[in-house]
Amino acid sequence: MKKICLLTLSTLMAMTGWAQENNYTIKADVSDLIKYYEGQEKELSDSIYLLDITTQKPVTEKIALKDPTKIELSGYVDSPKIIHMIVFQTFEGWTRNLFVPLFLEPGNIVVDAKAESPYVEGTPLNNAFFPCNRKIREAIKNGEPELALQYSVDYVLEHSKDLSAVLMLYSMKNKTDEDAKQLLNLIAQCGESVRQHPLIVSLFKRLNHPLVGDMFKDFAVEYEGKTTRLSDYVGKGKYVLVDFWASWCGPCRAEIPNLIKVYEQYKEKGLVVLGVAVNDKPEDTLKAIEKDKITYPQILNSQDIAAETYDFNSIPTIILFDPDGKIVARELRGNDINKKMAEIFGE
Repeated sequence: MKKICLLTLSTLMAMTGWAQENNYTIKADVSDLIKYYEGQEKELSDSIYLLDITTQKPVTEKIALKDPTKIELSGYVDSPKIIHMIVFQTFEGWTRNLFVPLFLEPGNIVVDAKAESPYVEGTPLNNAFFPCNRKIREAIKNGEPELALQYSVDYVLEHSKDLSAVLMLYSMKNKTDEDAKQLLNLIAQCGESVRQHPLIVSLFKRLNHPLVGDMFKDFAVEYEGKTTRLSDYVGKGKYVLVDFWASWCGPCRAEIPNLIKVYEQYKEKGLVVLGVAVNDKPEDTLKAIEKDKITYPQILNSQDIAAETYDFNSIPTIILFDPDGKIVARELRGNDINKKMAEIFGE
């Protein structure tokens, strides 16, 4: 019995020690964030809480801020997580959330929440990530985006098997298809734990859409018992300029006169202009077609299908395909369309 009691006691002590090892504290000074918005409106209330970026679930309850220079949170974390420390500010008539990303892991975390560049230290992942993040920001500020990108790439390759690579990859915003291809290649060089992290799985899915230089990806749309496919127009031996638009979209409607002009100018030379209505009621699309006197063909009722296939969240999105169906350009607008047509058709 005595041996059993001793064994139980030692087990409890070990478990207690293990639990203590997984405790965290966060000491933060967010006064600079508060000062950043001084003079806009009188503050009614401020609070702070932690949000798991992956699950989008709160890690803590909201805690009222009495002194933004002396914030201390503590708790238990079973494994390192990427979180947002969120300062929730309520002003007269409006609210604002201020986000500070960091790694929640066992140990004592210190946060200096500066308005332009928060800095976090005290635990392994934070100590690795934030010095590099500071170098990246300084390079961008100095007008050296290529150097900033190189810092990011080098960091991911060096930390390809740990959680900090996830946050670095997730923060690398792609502005062009070339950026997306480089990011996909970088993800492929990471360890499985990074590649399979939910944030990277989501990012990979978003990036893995047809890019400039890729062949078109087909989709099918049902309307009034008829199936229409993008492949009914693309890959048929002609250049195809596809306008993803909606009747309720002002910028889309503003682009239509130029598309009509381009179509009329180049259709005899082998250009097809195709409208694809997204997230729009077919009856509203038809009214807009009649009102704007659109002369080129349309695919009605695509709803979310086209946007999911070509990964865009704003319209108009205009994509040019070559005669074989390969993507020549994306995000064409206004005079850029005219220049591209003149380049292709020799005018």
